[in-house]
Amino acid sequence: MDIALKCVMQGWMNRTTVSRRLWALAAIFVVGAPAAAAQPVIFENLDRLEAQIGDFAGPNRAPRVDRRLKLGACSIRPELIWYGTGQTTVLVRCGGPNGWQIYVPIDMKPAGQGAVQGGSGAVVVVRPVPRGGTITAGDVDFRPDTYVPGGVTAVDQVVGKVVIRALSPGEAVRANVLIAANAVKRGDPVQIKSGGAGIEVAVEGVAEQDAPVGGRVRVRNVASGNRMQAIVVAPGIVALPGYKNPEDGRE
Repeated sequence: MDIALKCVMQGWMNRTTVSRRLWALAAIFVVGAPAAAAQPVIFENLDRLEAQIGDFAGPNRAPRVDRRLKLGACSIRPELIWYGTGQTTVLVRCGGPNGWQIYVPIDMKPAGQGAVQGGSGAVVVVRPVPRGGTITAGDVDFRPDTYVPGGVTAVDQVVGKVVIRALSPGEAVRANVLIAANAVKRGDPVQIKSGGAGIEVAVEGVAEQDAPVGGRVRVRNVASGNRMQAIVVAPGIVALPGYKNPEDGRE
């Protein structure tokens, strides 16, 4: 074998030996490397979650979180909103890529734990009342065993009032959903009264706005065409500022 060929073969054998040693060394590192430690799963603290829902629902209410739930820990405070009517269920929503949502029923605390404050009870709807509807005596009933924060406690406080959202049977009536009914409406004929104690002047007018008793309304004097602001004192009757009732002298 000539010297050139012998050198080529010797170089090839040396490279092959080095490659085999490198592969063997890599295998040792791979086999000997420890497996990555499994990350523990962290679940939401249900006691803390229930306390948050209780704070949201208000006093005298007891949320019931199912203790069988395994919810991933929420990195931010969950969103809480009322679900449905009657405020008997809270929707709890955790955002994010691994988010979740649950529905938590809300119970009233039994008597003796503040469910009824002094036996005051609450007015409850017994038949549907549409948004913008006027409540009649047949639409509601007084329930002494029911209490909700802000609930109305006397039927006469709701009859004749207008609701700003629809009410469902079984729902307690809250004061913040009621507004006074309009005693005059735009286009209605009205009496415009003015004067002081012992003197009263009344002229025919037309209401140009809707307004309840005690509310201000723009009216037009039919005879003169003048427009002015007046106060509604009764259905179809308005009074100019400073008007005093001639019978008792009160504004």
